[in-house]
Amino acid sequence: MKNLRDLSAIIMLFAFTFSVNAQQKSKTTETVKSKTSIDYQACVDKIMTNLPQEKGIRDVKCDLETKEVTVVYQKEKNNPDEIKKSLEKLGYTAKVTTAENVQEQKK
Repeated sequence: MKNLRDLSAIIMLFAFTFSVNAQQKSKTTETVKSKTSIDYQACVDKIMTNLPQEKGIRDVKCDLETKEVTVVYQKEKNNPDEIKKSLEKLGYTAKVTTAENVQEQKK
């Protein structure tokens, strides 16, 4: 019975720690949108393959119709200028249109 109580306490402590870490990460996440020179699905594929490899990048979305790339990143590890440089290094022009704080993370 004592072992069961100890095990329950450890599980609850672990769950609480995980919850606090998830909340802290969402506070440090920002979103940046860039207007780019993407024209084809191959451009989207190239960005979707390479950009998530950059440090601090949490999510990447490309909209071929509007030619916009939306990137969610950790602000301690990356910034809009570095993301712009990464897009340019892949061979695309990029102009930052918006940068905003993300208040809640959907996960």
